[in-house]
Amino acid sequence: MPILAQLNDSVVVHRFKLEETTQLGRLPENDVCIDSLEVSGFHAVIERVDDSDYFIQDLGSTNKTFVNEQPIERVQLRHGDTVRIGWVVFKFIDERNPDFRKTSKIRKSWIPGVYYTK
Repeated sequence: MPILAQLNDSVVVHRFKLEETTQLGRLPENDVCIDSLEVSGFHAVIERVDDSDYFIQDLGSTNKTFVNEQPIERVQLRHGDTVRIGWVVFKFIDERNPDFRKTSKIRKSWIPGVYYTK
């Protein structure tokens, strides 16, 4: 089941399982409540379509919804996409994606003490 992972400095601080419809916003009636004044009361909604595709739609918010730092009205989410609402950043993680199960290999560079992944 796909999840929306809330990030803080690239560290996952909270995970939200996505249902058929998941509403995001500042008011407590939302499925994902974001306590930040830059977030509209009902800011965005994520909907499952055809049992496998997830779409995010901005609900006419004041500060817009961003996917991969591009303002959107409605767009399909893909594994690894970042979603920004106000200053809060989420990552869309689709566990059905084959890349999700892969582990990156750490490689040593020619520079002492510097490592990287491919």
